[in-house]
Amino acid sequence: MLNCKKEYCTGCGICTYSCPKRAIKMEVSLEDFFYPEVDSSLCVHCDLCNKVCPSLNKPAVGETIGCYAVQLKDKVALQHCASGGAFYGIAQTVLEQNGIVFGVKDLGTKLFYKKTATLEELNELTGSKYYQCSISEETYCEIIASTQKGLTLVSGTPCMVAAIQNLKGINRKNLLTFEILCQGVPSKTVIEKFYTETAAKHGSLVQNHIFRSKDRYVGRNYLNRYQFNNGKVVYLIGEEDPLSLSFQRQIFLRESCYRCQYANEARTTDFTAGDLWKTDIKGVDIKHGCSVLLCNTSKAKCFLDETRVFSLGKIDSKTALKDNIPYHHPVKRPKCRDWSYKLLCHGISPKRVTVLCCWKYYIKRLLKGK
Repeated sequence: MLNCKKEYCTGCGICTYSCPKRAIKMEVSLEDFFYPEVDSSLCVHCDLCNKVCPSLNKPAVGETIGCYAVQLKDKVALQHCASGGAFYGIAQTVLEQNGIVFGVKDLGTKLFYKKTATLEELNELTGSKYYQCSISEETYCEIIASTQKGLTLVSGTPCMVAAIQNLKGINRKNLLTFEILCQGVPSKTVIEKFYTETAAKHGSLVQNHIFRSKDRYVGRNYLNRYQFNNGKVVYLIGEEDPLSLSFQRQIFLRESCYRCQYANEARTTDFTAGDLWKTDIKGVDIKHGCSVLLCNTSKAKCFLDETRVFSLGKIDSKTALKDNIPYHHPVKRPKCRDWSYKLLCHGISPKRVTVLCCWKYYIKRLLKGK
């Protein structure tokens, strides 16, 4: 019987995939997060679900071998990446070695974890995604099969990649793992409701939303680019966008994110990547985005040494990651998380819920005349 407590469940679905008796199904909660439901009449107590659960079994911890500031040399590809293109560069190198890459594709209000075999397909996986992506049972099968055939790169949030690492039947010699430092994920419902509200305001459906556009440099702030079906384009800087504000203040995150066992310095993947906002490495222009890239295993270090796609330089990890919260500890659960989803589910608009949760922020803006 599955022993993972609900508040620690990451919603990865690996328990469902691994159950030999199909006794576990993933059900959607009122907040629109997936959680496992066990049919006790079918359970044979084999304990396999507990053995693969990333909340109960953390993969072997790697010790950071090197920390680097990296930026793609290909400026066209870099323009479409959220930071310095760390994932794109590693993935490109894997594909050039006839390997396979798995990552998240954004289709607006739906995310897909998909298999990629070409550079053209790789372009679909670039950019930041700010809500939870589920991995299908079919995709888990594809990942296992891919590692049996050759080099396979899997990417995602730390808990997502950990679930993949726990898969039975995977060939770890061919597996290369890449995680993004992550503070947490809201549900798809939050994104959908924000987009509906934004569409009503501008009189047209949201066609595309880039959370971190590089159309212009705005420092450490995120430049949100909303493109609408009527051709209109709207830019909102940082917390001017209520959706970004709700994310930065962590008011709609999954409960497990506030208790994340992967938000610490003990990394479990080959590569760890995050934002880097300041560096003096030669050849790196911070205005075009830069990533901090950790090599946590000798496999990762050897692989990076073979790549020729980055402008890079070795940096001090403590300095580079000093202010990166999820590298040290989980984000703090705000008190308003007790009722943020309740209001949302009762028809209160997401912006209004955000205003109620972040009332101090909005009062300060009013006092400043904004």
